[in-house]
Amino acid sequence: MKRISLILVSAILCGMMLGTSCSREKTVEPILRAGMLDGLGSGHTNMTEAFEAAKLDSRISIRYITSANIAWGVLDSLDVLIIPGGGGSMHTFSLGETNINIIKKWTENGGGILCICAGAYALSHTPDYACFGMNGAQVVDLDHSSRGQGLCSLGITEEGKKLFPELADLDTIHVMFENGPMLAPADSAALAGTPAGAYTVFATMLSDVHTGAEFQAGISPGKPFLLANNYGKGRVFTSIGHPEGSASFGWMIPRILFWCAQKEDLALPVEYKAPALDKEVIMSNEDLLKESSLYRTFVYGTKEEKLEGINWMMTHPSWSMKTWATGLLYDKDFEVRGAAAAWIMSTELLTGKKDLEAAYAAEENEVAKAIMQKAVEHLNSLYR
Repeated sequence: MKRISLILVSAILCGMMLGTSCSREKTVEPILRAGMLDGLGSGHTNMTEAFEAAKLDSRISIRYITSANIAWGVLDSLDVLIIPGGGGSMHTFSLGETNINIIKKWTENGGGILCICAGAYALSHTPDYACFGMNGAQVVDLDHSSRGQGLCSLGITEEGKKLFPELADLDTIHVMFENGPMLAPADSAALAGTPAGAYTVFATMLSDVHTGAEFQAGISPGKPFLLANNYGKGRVFTSIGHPEGSASFGWMIPRILFWCAQKEDLALPVEYKAPALDKEVIMSNEDLLKESSLYRTFVYGTKEEKLEGINWMMTHPSWSMKTWATGLLYDKDFEVRGAAAAWIMSTELLTGKKDLEAAYAAEENEVAKAIMQKAVEHLNSLYR
């Protein structure tokens, strides 16, 4: 129980200011218009996290768009299209050749695209794969796409330091990765006749991710993690991982959107603060089995078992916990509710903010309420 109580105690010691408003609304004229693709290939967690991260800059207006919207000409009212994680070939299938050609023409004439994880698969020039052919890269080791997940170590290149000067003095950063593609320059034949230029790398993968005996070691180190290219008059930015789902790095999404829109001079600086979990943590097969087993724990377990599970999640970058944490905010035991709020604060889970505010309003236990308030205040502090 000593280790369990550390979750609650550490959150309380961070500071409490009872009576502060937990909602934060801004009315600012948007200067960048973004659309989030909501389609067959858009994973719910991937899509909603990137959507919320875009809203960290109040000058960005973002809305969900569908393949039907694209066919009706919605891109003409946007500066940037976001193609989120989920399923790469499903993005291609659900958009269809007609809409992909609309996207290509729009980008060639000056539009911007941010593609993340599965979006990076979709925009690649990979032979024998259903893809757009827009980001100047092709997928390496496509047969082993379920490579693994975790906080990966990244190195920032000189070009990356220009775009993200807040990170210029850091040797490494640690960003969430979840089965994203390993990329290499596309074959010259694949690029021939297209408006896609060669890509520039902003961050490289340092971690060796090869979960499972069938995966070859040494594939991921040195591969690009953040990269970008010109496509005619437009720009394409590719992220194989998830800054939007990583504590301390959500602000990178607005920065990238301004770059894609060719308005990078309007991006706001931030004060970088290292996350609570600031080291490489690659989930092993045993970790992934443990993570999977915790669903039953959180549904049927005792208070002590749930607290132990949340405590384990504090040191293991879980993708599933992103969807479980909000349910735990309404658990019957106040210790569990407080621990869930502490996890949301530690990981900066932006998609949990509305539930966190609702749970705070309903909370009657003073200890849990104080932790929830601190968590809400921390998430609100990220918005500019």
